[in-house]
Amino acid sequence: MFITVAMMNCSKTAGKDLNILKWLSDRKKRALQNADSDLKNRIELIQDFEMPIVSNCVRVSEDGQHILAAGIYKPRVRCYDLSQLSMKFERGLDAEVVKLRILSEDYSKVVFMQCDRYVEFHTRFGVHHRLRIPRVGRDLAYHDPSCDLFFVGTSPEYIDSTWSKEDS
Repeated sequence: MFITVAMMNCSKTAGKDLNILKWLSDRKKRALQNADSDLKNRIELIQDFEMPIVSNCVRVSEDGQHILAAGIYKPRVRCYDLSQLSMKFERGLDAEVVKLRILSEDYSKVVFMQCDRYVEFHTRFGVHHRLRIPRVGRDLAYHDPSCDLFFVGTSPEYIDSTWSKEDS
C-alpha cells in the first residue's frame, strides 16, 4: 500500500497557517487577498471529492459549510466538510437517489427521493423515517414556512407531505 503525498502550495507562505482568513470579516479578507498575490492565487482542494462511478445529485448546505453528493453504483451519499476540506461521512443507501434536498441549514436533516418509490428522511445519525409514494418520483420541493414537502412523478398529480417543525 502506497500513500502519495504532494505539496500543492509552493509559494513563500507554504507551511504557514492560513486559517486566519476564517475569522476575518469579508472586507478584511478581500483586502488581504488583494494585497498578497500568493493568497489571491491559492487553490484549496477537497480530499476524496469523488464518486466511484457517477454522481447524479450534488447540493450545498445553506450555511455553505457542507456538500452532499449522491452516487449511483453502489448507491451512496457522501458529505464533505468545506471548513476541513475533507469527507465527513459516507452512507450506503438501498436504491439510487433521484433527488435530494437539505432541509436544515447544515447537513443534519436531508430527504432523499429514491428510484424505488421510497422517500427517506435522514438525520445526522442515520435514517429517521422511510415513506413510500404511490408513483415513481421525478422531483421534490420543500416549502420551509409550512414544512410541506411536494413530490411529482410520472403522472400529472403531485403528492403533499406535511411535517411539523419538530418532525422536519
